[in-house]
Amino acid sequence: MNGFEQKIALEIATSSNIEFWHRNLSRGKGFCINGFMNNHYPDFIFHTKSGITILIEAKGDHLDGSDSAAKCRLGNEWEKQAGQSFSYFMIFENKKVDGSYSLEKAKELIRKM
Repeated sequence: MNGFEQKIALEIATSSNIEFWHRNLSRGKGFCINGFMNNHYPDFIFHTKSGITILIEAKGDHLDGSDSAAKCRLGNEWEKQAGQSFSYFMIFENKKVDGSYSLEKAKELIRKM
């Protein structure tokens, strides 16, 4: 994990409503969201005490290009299709793409789940 991924894991995992979390494996070994052109392997899977499964993709500021925007759209569409027990967050360190969150905003929303 890089420094920003560690920060996300620590700050979200210590929320009182998180039951457990897992570092998702990538490149054909972990959970993926099937995309038309490419599959998306979010970095983390969190599970809340209320039964909500949350997928989180961490993005440092150097990764704000079209690939990130496409992954964010795919993740947000997956969330809509998956139902109320599932959620998706793409979290940027400082910059953002449409549909992504800052760490502070994501933490605020996740605490309410």
